[in-house]
Amino acid sequence: MMLVRLNTRHELPQLGMRQTQGRLDEAGIIQPRIRGTGNRQAQANKTVTQPSLSLNNYPSRRAYGHRTMNDLTAEQGQRGIFNAQSATSEHTQEGWSEATNAARRGNYVVQNARSEMFSDYQARIVFSIDAIPDPQMQGRPNQVIGDPDLGKISVDIETAPSARIRYTPGSVETYLQNEGFIRHWVSYDSYDIYA
Repeated sequence: MMLVRLNTRHELPQLGMRQTQGRLDEAGIIQPRIRGTGNRQAQANKTVTQPSLSLNNYPSRRAYGHRTMNDLTAEQGQRGIFNAQSATSEHTQEGWSEATNAARRGNYVVQNARSEMFSDYQARIVFSIDAIPDPQMQGRPNQVIGDPDLGKISVDIETAPSARIRYTPGSVETYLQNEGFIRHWVSYDSYDIYA
């Protein structure tokens, strides 16, 4: 018995395409024109002051005995006035004491001289301790001074409303290059692969 075989052959449809590229034939940009009407450059107008340090160490030096001539003469003047006043007071008291006590019984003059002579031996050295003041320092930092000038620049720009362009657009065309097909036929006992 012979077997019947169904054979099929087909081909797909094919599309063709023709295209042309778009073309820019001329492209010209009209450059803007600048007209400057005023140009004043900006300036910083700034400067920096130098830092300074003032040092007054005279109170410390004075505590050690180093004085200026003005202070020395003022102190010696005050000391002279004090010595003159105390000497005047002392001589006045001695005079009154002599006037009132010299005529009395006893050797008042000798005792007074002896007490003055031995008072120097009984004098004690007196030390005074004073704090030495620190030097006075005052610093001034540097400063930026001055007012900047921002300047002024005014510019007038003339531009064209559009560029010069000539353009040819491209195109795309499609067509059916091959319609394609489907065929069927019958063969016996084997497939017809060459048909």
